[in-house]
Amino acid sequence: MIKTTIIGNLVSNPELKEVNGGKKVCVLTVASNRPGKETPDVLRVEVWGKNAENCTAYLKKGSGVAAAGDLDIQLYKKNEETHVSVILKNAEIEFTDRK
Repeated sequence: MIKTTIIGNLVSNPELKEVNGGKKVCVLTVASNRPGKETPDVLRVEVWGKNAENCTAYLKKGSGVAAAGDLDIQLYKKNEETHVSVILKNAEIEFTDRK
């Protein structure tokens, strides 16, 4: 397992979903700028349980977050092309916006 942290801003509003008999998961899309790189890195982040509900209640597009979790990288084929799926799973979230 690769432990990873990303600090950035949400590029869209959080998506709350119910799976596996009522478990809640919130999917975030986080963009982070790296020095010397013109385009930001964008990573999907999954947050589970009560933290998922808190993300949905308190975050919106543009909100700042720090997320730490397990990096999951999978290859899959679609229309004869190989694609890569990268998701930060089981993430712990810290809200970084100042109020």
